[in-house]
Amino acid sequence: MSDWDKSYFASRAAEEAELALATDDPSAQDAHRRLQRAYLERALVGDRVPDQRVE
Repeated sequence: MSDWDKSYFASRAAEEAELALATDDPSAQDAHRRLQRAYLERALVGDRVPDQRVE
């Protein structure tokens, strides 16, 4: 993953955090926080593939 991609996802995470703080609707806050976490995880993990469990 390029540095541009990582910075994009980090920026989106920050934007979602601001949106979560700006709204009074609890369901909207929850949605923004879930999006924030997804963007942040993508920025931190990048292209790494999670371990596949073999059963």
